[in-house]
Amino acid sequence: MIALFPLSQPATLAAVLEKLQPDTTPAWGRMNAQQMIEHLDGIVRHSASDEGTEILSPEETLPKLRRWLETDKPLPKDFMNPVYKDRPPAHPDLETAIRSLHEGLAHFHQVYDLHPEHTSPHPVFGYLDYEGWLRFHQKHFRHHLTQFGLLEE
Repeated sequence: MIALFPLSQPATLAAVLEKLQPDTTPAWGRMNAQQMIEHLDGIVRHSASDEGTEILSPEETLPKLRRWLETDKPLPKDFMNPVYKDRPPAHPDLETAIRSLHEGLAHFHQVYDLHPEHTSPHPVFGYLDYEGWLRFHQKHFRHHLTQFGLLEE
């Protein structure tokens, strides 16, 4: 299953993120580097939690949206998470935020190892299981790491 989300491998992600600096400018969007890392961390942690979130997509569209997760199509550059809000920094610096992201990813995998039946809601795709979240996170990480020039388009 981990092949669905290779960017979650600690060595792989560390190698990509070592090029990220606090002043790295994104190719699009308005987040800075630390906000992007904290955004990824927050969603990874949500995906392993029992927190609820409103599912904004109509029920009848969920099967089609979930099928899209199974494609290699990237998230569009202008994709806006409908529940994303600007937040004050959760960490004092980028290095601490990156460390938290690694911890969040380890927790994510641990939760699903211990509770393979766990599901958690995504505001666009509805309730996702481990495989669904792996697919989403891979697309989401690729989107933001490309945004900051850390991966090729």
